[in-house]
Amino acid sequence: MKGGEQKKSASGKGVESGEVSPERAHVRAHLANERTFLAWIRTCLGLLAFGFLLVRWVAIAAVGSWGTGLPIRGQPLQLIGEGLMGGAAALMVLSAIRFAVIRRQIIRGIYRPSVALDFFAVGFLLFIVIVLIYYCRCTLR
Repeated sequence: MKGGEQKKSASGKGVESGEVSPERAHVRAHLANERTFLAWIRTCLGLLAFGFLLVRWVAIAAVGSWGTGLPIRGQPLQLIGEGLMGGAAALMVLSAIRFAVIRRQIIRGIYRPSVALDFFAVGFLLFIVIVLIYYCRCTLR
């Protein structure tokens, strides 16, 4: 388009080339918030599945190896798996709260980015990695 020509948007209002109408920007912000929330949920589902895998693997190994069917509470991998599942549940709740807070901020037009949940997730995963490394080092000796 040349000079001051304008494109007509769906609402009939003129929009400069390259600009996004306020209505579309608002919708985009909400959709981005929803995509981020769904990414957090996918992360939680992955953590939950891995934790469940660890718990079930310990249970199957206990029955298969020893054949006793004795309780396996307190085994390190069992505790790590339960910790992963508990952490996934906490992360899911925190991500839902974050989604709601950001949604309200977008509606009010006062979005303030926060990295608290990001740092919590990284800290939790780093803790799990350290525990798994420690467990592996102790069992391989």
